[in-house]
Amino acid sequence: MPQTAPDFLVLEHIRKEFGSFVALNDVSLSVRPGELVCFLGPSGCGKTTLLRIIAGLEVQSAGKIVQAGRDISLLPPMQRDYGIVFQSYALFPNLTVAENVAYGLVNRRVPKEQREARVAELLVLVGLAGSGGKFPAQLSGGEQQRIAIARAIATSPGLMLLDEPLSALDARVRVRLRGEIRSLQQRLGITTILVTHDQEEALSLADRIVVMNHGVIEQIGTPSEVYGAPATPFVADFVGKTNLLPARRAGDSAIQVGAHRFACEIDEALGPDQDLQVFFRPEDVLVRGVDAATPNSASATVGEVEFLGSYSRLTVRIDGIGQPLIADLSVNDLTEFRVKPGDTLRVAVPRERMRVFAAKPVA
Repeated sequence: MPQTAPDFLVLEHIRKEFGSFVALNDVSLSVRPGELVCFLGPSGCGKTTLLRIIAGLEVQSAGKIVQAGRDISLLPPMQRDYGIVFQSYALFPNLTVAENVAYGLVNRRVPKEQREARVAELLVLVGLAGSGGKFPAQLSGGEQQRIAIARAIATSPGLMLLDEPLSALDARVRVRLRGEIRSLQQRLGITTILVTHDQEEALSLADRIVVMNHGVIEQIGTPSEVYGAPATPFVADFVGKTNLLPARRAGDSAIQVGAHRFACEIDEALGPDQDLQVFFRPEDVLVRGVDAATPNSASATVGEVEFLGSYSRLTVRIDGIGQPLIADLSVNDLTEFRVKPGDTLRVAVPRERMRVFAAKPVA
């Protein structure tokens, strides 16, 4: 039986306090060798603070960090094995591209010939061969970010840290560059942690996503797990578009939503009188082949129809449910049903697409 490689980075019970404010509360996490992990969450959730603690730029109030079997909990940044890329690129404007990339190699007293060969290799790797003599101001934002990545990996670190590296770029460049980052990371096999508040970025790049909120981890999972099987109402609501409705239990395998009863799976731990929430995605709402005999179906009135290219997003209302629902229809469905505001449409949500949570108590 093949042996599993030990975790490359292990965080144990990390806590960070700023005065009376708790920025991180008992955060534990393991990252496997060669894995790309995204810290995802809203502003102020603690994701950047956690990255800075890994880098040694902040010191945790409690907890332990082990990298490649070495306890680095209290080591200064220079004694840790990582390269880092910031949102603002942080290139030296008075140094050429080649000098920026070589900066870490100079500090390590790598001989000039080896430095020059390594810089040339890296510029080819990031698609900027021949740009060594330019200055950062002569490059586009996307090119500057590539140079920042080349500088980060010049010393062949075991870990790469990316702090919102694409947020300053326009949408088209951002999409292209995130594909390049993923391809480069896979070719190099470098363990990488990326901080982002962009769900699409996390879903497209990560091997695993760490969803954070108010200084704690809400869920760790693959992109498909986080999107399709959220562990908490926060994850369900934060990652992707969702319908999240108040509900009550109506038997062992059913819930009551307003005036309607829907069959679904319910965790046994949820009590019979507990306030609940039911979650399903807009793409889980079906219209094709739905009639009055279809389980979990209801008649809905179409409100807004928003054309989004490959699909259209409908806002619909079901009598007896106060909250409007969102449904995504493909171009083919929209063409077939010729849906427009004011139309009546029968919709259904399969029981296996519904997830039921305990409702968050009112503060």
